Parts: sequence; structure tokens; C-alpha cells
Amino acid sequence: MKSYVMEAIGAFFLVLVYGFTSDALAVGLTLMALIYIGFKVSGAHYNPAVSIAFFLQRKISGADLAGYVAAQLIGGFLSAGALFFLSSGVFYLDPPPSTDLYQQAFAEVGFTFLFVMVMLTFSLPKSPRNFQTVGLAAGLTFTGILLAGTPVSGGVFNPAISIGTALFDLLSGGNSYVHALLYTLAPVAGGSIAAGLYSYLYSGNK
Repeated sequence: MKSYVMEAIGAFFLVLVYGFTSDALAVGLTLMALIYIGFKVSGAHYNPAVSIAFFLQRKISGADLAGYVAAQLIGGFLSAGALFFLSSGVFYLDPPPSTDLYQQAFAEVGFTFLFVMVMLTFSLPKSPRNFQTVGLAAGLTFTGILLAGTPVSGGVFNPAISIGTALFDLLSGGNSYVHALLYTLAPVAGGSIAAGLYSYLYSGNK
């Protein structure tokens, strides 16, 4: 249960900062702090794409995967409610009109793949040194993919951000849920590809 609570807390604050500012560095630094806070409790996924990759690596069970994803989505939904309370506006995500669906999907898949590869590479080998560097590496990577990917796809890379906010927007009468499929399937695909490639590249090092 502690792991699920930590995942909900992490997703809550990640979405909160995401909603308050579009600044990639602010989001990346927040993610870095949250990873250091939660790494020894839950592994600090805060992202269904990351949790699915860890499940495919057999590091968490199917029951834990369901619990992690549920906690992350609850955290995102509650954060969307907090943003509405604090700003009196509904936070939701839209892809930019300057790109098409294929470009947006490519960016979401590709950059999520890169981020999940970093999480796997720094999380799975058990050493104190990895704990010291995982937050920094993941935070800087997420900053980088936000800077590169936001102009193409809107820069989500995390279904907890899209589903939680889309659900709150739907309950408020909005229709941002039409983009939830893109922001869910593409990151999950990216995370799954990362899990497969990690197994191929590092199978002899386990």
C-alpha cells in the first residue's frame, strides 16, 4: 500500500507542476526531486509507461501493475482538481495544430522510449551509485524530451498526465478526452519497446 500511496503523491505533484507552468526545466527538476523521495518506496515510476516496462521486465507483479497505474491515475485526477481549485480553470492537454497525428505519435513513442530506457538502466541494477544518479539522469532526460517533443506532440509522455486531466475535463463538460488515446497508447508503446530493447541489450548483465 505504501508503494501505491507514493505513486499517487508523485503523480499528483508532477501533474500540478505541469499544469502550473509549461517550463520544461521546472517539470524536470520536480521529477528529479520526486524520484529521490520515492525511489526506495515504490521505485518512483509516476508513469504507467514506466510501470508497464517494469512489469515486462518482471520486476513488479500484475497486481502491483494494476495498483501502480490506478494510483498514478488517481494522483493525476486529484491534481487536475487542485489546479481547478487554485486557478478556476480546467487544465487539459491538446496536440499542436502545426503537426499531424503521425508526427505526434512518433514523438510520443520515441521520446517516451528514451525516458523509459533511462529509468530501466539506472533502476534495475542494484547499487548505491545508481540510486545517487537515477533522479538526476531521469530529471534531465525528461527536461530534454519536453524541450524537443513539446513543439511536435504537446509533450506528454505520461498517460497519468493525460488520462487524469482528461477525466476531470470530461466531468467539467470538456472534450479533451479525444486526445487521450494518442497520449495513452503512444507512451505505452514507447515504454514497451524500451523494455524489449533493454532485455536484448543487457540480458547478459543481469
